[in-house]
Amino acid sequence: MPPIGQQLTDREAALLTEYELIRNEVKKMGSLVAEINEDELDALTQSMRSVEQKMALVYTVFRSSIYAHLSQQEISQTNDAASVYSEPFQTNCPPFD
Repeated sequence: MPPIGQQLTDREAALLTEYELIRNEVKKMGSLVAEINEDELDALTQSMRSVEQKMALVYTVFRSSIYAHLSQQEISQTNDAASVYSEPFQTNCPPFD
């Protein structure tokens, strides 16, 4: 604050006006947040809980699907490997007697 008897410059007055506007906006936001916390928080919490449960279900189904796919792929690879080793081994080297 300027000493008593001095006037504010235009810039200082504009700055104080802006500070007052910001203070009013922050007060509005504070009251809005308090209102939401009082009235709508329970409904939002229930809604988010429902979404969370649905996401958990989708995640579980997705994981089981991936597990089944990987298991099937492993079985297929095991069968392919078994068929490779069941064939007689061939080489161009002469046999050892």
